[in-house]
Amino acid sequence: MWLAYGSATGAPLNSEATPAQLEALKTKIAELDRWLTKANNEKSGLVKELEKQEKDIAYISFRLRQIKTENQQLEAQLVDLRKQEQQQQRDLSAQKASLIAQLRALYRQGKQPTLKLLLDSNDPQDVSRHLHYFNQLNAAQKQKLAHFSASLQALKSTQQGILTRQRKLQQNREKLTTQRDDLKEKRASRQRILSKLDARLRSETARMSQLKADQQRLEALLKEVEQAIANLPLPSDAAPFRSLKTKLPWPTHGKVRERFGSRVAGGKLRSNGIRIATKDEQPVKAVHYGHVIFSDWLRGFGLLIIVDHGGGYMSLYGNNKSIAKETGDWVHAGETIAYSGDSGGKQESGLYFEIRKKGSPQNPAHWLHPKGNRP
Repeated sequence: MWLAYGSATGAPLNSEATPAQLEALKTKIAELDRWLTKANNEKSGLVKELEKQEKDIAYISFRLRQIKTENQQLEAQLVDLRKQEQQQQRDLSAQKASLIAQLRALYRQGKQPTLKLLLDSNDPQDVSRHLHYFNQLNAAQKQKLAHFSASLQALKSTQQGILTRQRKLQQNREKLTTQRDDLKEKRASRQRILSKLDARLRSETARMSQLKADQQRLEALLKEVEQAIANLPLPSDAAPFRSLKTKLPWPTHGKVRERFGSRVAGGKLRSNGIRIATKDEQPVKAVHYGHVIFSDWLRGFGLLIIVDHGGGYMSLYGNNKSIAKETGDWVHAGETIAYSGDSGGKQESGLYFEIRKKGSPQNPAHWLHPKGNRP
């Protein structure tokens, strides 16, 4: 059920949690699975289509980032390999020149330099000395030839490495084109679904009912989550969340479009969090150490991550384009957990962010660093 692509656990499971507590957590996660399945069964056909399209978009976005990252690594490797190739070619040229000089010297001595030494000298001591010197020279020549051969092989290996990476880059570029076409198609399909949903919610009353239902659905999820994490301690060396008022880093950079407590749905409801306008696929980061206790799609909030920080505190990150962590993953402050987007039926990219204390919404402005929302 939990939705994440390429996630990696940030830290081992809490060593301070007992086996019984961890087993209880697994049981509660299974209950959350059942809760979400029930919630999914209550969705209309259009909402189910929207969820599918947005999850498909999330996966394609993940693949695009993955391919781009791999291409950057391949290009960096190619730069290093080309430098290595140039150095190897210079070394080979120098070795070749040295070998040619030696061969010319030997040629000038005649085709049988050893026999020539014997015939040209009448002194046995001179002959012995010359033979010893010649043998040393011959051994050095063989060593140089072996070194030249090894260097030549190394150059071929480097050139093969360059060709292999060039082929992989070309394959990746073709994959990027295909994935971008797929993404364009999925986003067009998503927009058609949103238009149909919007047609159903043209009246202010319908919009208010929908927003109220979305909030109630989140409240119900949070109650399930709170039960799932009850009595599961965080590591003792983690800074208490309660001590970090006005010190938390911002989850992402951007202008705050919707403030805590601002009226929505024609003034009938109030926002329990803030909405930050972002660029598409901007990194979303955890504000504090904790473990991911929810990572999936929820109507109204799209791709949503909830992080438990202990002491009854949780942070929520909604409307993401894709998610980088899954339930059970431990995360550190400043670690990327998602990429911002417009999931949940939003028309522009942004992040919906909440802080909760024992289920009660807290004003993020009282917790986030006042000067921390800068690129």
